[in-house]
Amino acid sequence: MPKCVIDGREVEFTPGQNLIEVAKKAGIEIPFFCYHPGLTVVAQCRMCYVEVEKMPKLQTACSTAATEGMVVKTQSDRVKAGQKATMEFLLINHPLDCPICDKSGECDLQDNSFKYGDAYSRYTEERRTYLDLDMGPVIKKNMNRCIHCTRCIRFGDEVAGIHEMVAVQRGNHTEITTIDGRPLETDYAGNYADVCPTGSLTLKDFRFKKRVWFLKKTDTVCEGCSRGCNLEIHQDNNVMERCLPRTNMDVNRYWLCDEGRFNFRSVQGEDQIGRASCR
Repeated sequence: MPKCVIDGREVEFTPGQNLIEVAKKAGIEIPFFCYHPGLTVVAQCRMCYVEVEKMPKLQTACSTAATEGMVVKTQSDRVKAGQKATMEFLLINHPLDCPICDKSGECDLQDNSFKYGDAYSRYTEERRTYLDLDMGPVIKKNMNRCIHCTRCIRFGDEVAGIHEMVAVQRGNHTEITTIDGRPLETDYAGNYADVCPTGSLTLKDFRFKKRVWFLKKTDTVCEGCSRGCNLEIHQDNNVMERCLPRTNMDVNRYWLCDEGRFNFRSVQGEDQIGRASCR
């Protein structure tokens, strides 16, 4: 197999793999927001900067394929400065409402800000704000937290097979929304919350129910149909709070339909025993 060098360590890779995946195999973390292994690569967030020998500018690891003999640095001063600047830019309009955000505790923006950002902000202008339209019964939208990674748009187009999420306006006025403000139509709407790296898209069903660090995770298989999608049950005190997809590339990949995601509500309903006895 071909090999490259990342932070002084020789790593084998499969031709075509990008540097994020190659580094991950070697236990080296490269931060990112817009990249998702199940979606196309757009290199929008610029968080995955790396320094590649013989290339004058920093490169985005998600869009750079590893090549034989490539020498990569992920911890150089240039890389750290680039990541720090990117985090400062992404947080310019963010409301910084982590204490009341459902994504707190599992938020990529929160984690990367702590690891790669700065404790201080130089921004003194007024932050932009949006009034969000209803997106239907599954997803709660908070555009003020959005960092324009476009994961949701790509998921709808490439996985759900329905073009319903779009970016309107330009520059600082860009807004991610549904076409004509219509509610979401896909039966895979819950995945929008899964792919969102911030608290911009969250599950209404789980909203304000439980902080994620209290939840205990159990691997299981969805019983909704014969496909057998892999999922995780998140519970506290023997009460199921939510179900999330568990990656299995041979069955459901990274995704889960809404029927399987919310089926646990009927399983643990108060009248479950009564309904079961009447069948």
